[in-house]
This record gives sequence, structure tokens and C-alpha cells, in this order.
Amino acid sequence: MKKLLLLAAVSLLLTNCSSKKAAAEKASEPTVQYRDDFRSVSDKSKTVFLKGLNATSENYSVIILTKGFMGEHVTVFNGEKALYKGNPISHLETGIAGYFRIKNTVATKITDKMSQKEAVIDSENAQKYKFIYIMKDNTLPNPYKITYSNTLRPLK
Repeated sequence: MKKLLLLAAVSLLLTNCSSKKAAAEKASEPTVQYRDDFRSVSDKSKTVFLKGLNATSENYSVIILTKGFMGEHVTVFNGEKALYKGNPISHLETGIAGYFRIKNTVATKITDKMSQKEAVIDSENAQKYKFIYIMKDNTLPNPYKITYSNTLRPLK
């Protein structure tokens, strides 16, 4: 009976233990979600928006910076080229801080000076989705939340 109780206690202890390294790696990854279930603009508005950014080709996706940007210096690299350097501020009513197109055949990296964290948008996901929404939540270990979608939300 004592051996069975000791074996149960040891197995319970081992199942509750986890690697600190694995937890640290998960904490440094951005939150990622895939959604198309929100309100969208009309197909005509979507086409006009994509033409305005010259992003109608399948080789391009659009990054839309949303809530949580407070004027910190943000840099977006697409491959080795810096696509965007600026201090975006999220609009209080629309929640949009900015948008631009990226070439979706190479990985895209987003960094900011305030949190010193980065988010990587891999080319595989970028090729599947036309719109990539990026939100910041500075209460998280990695403040970036990435939403991949084929739906364009209203920007105004």
C-alpha cells in the first residue's frame, strides 16, 4: 500500500512539473489567430483599397496596425529591406494606426523600441491571407497579437 501511494505521489509530482525553458519560449511568441468572422466592407471598397495600395496581386498582403500603438518607434522588415519606420498612434475611434503592403513571399519582422520584442509573419501564412492585423497589448510578455484574415474590416 505504501509503495502504491509513493508511486502515485511521484507520478503526480512529475506530471505537474514543466520546463521553465519551454514556458519562456512560449511567452516570447506573439499571440496568433485566424479569423474571417467579423464585419467587412463591400467587395467594391475592398478592391478600391487594394488598388490604392497596389496590392491586388497574389504576391502582396496588407499589414494593418490596430489598437495599442502609442507612438513608439516601429520598424517592419520584409526580408532584408525596411518597409516601414515610424511612430504609429492608434486612432481612438477606429483603432487603426496605419497600413501598408508587404511582399508575402518572404518573412516579415516587426519590432518596436519600447518593448524590445518582435513578431515574425512567415511567408506561408502571409500567402494564404490578404490582410494581417497587428495589435499590441503591452501587458503580455510578447505584446503582439497577429490576426490573419481574408476579410477587410471597415477602416473608418
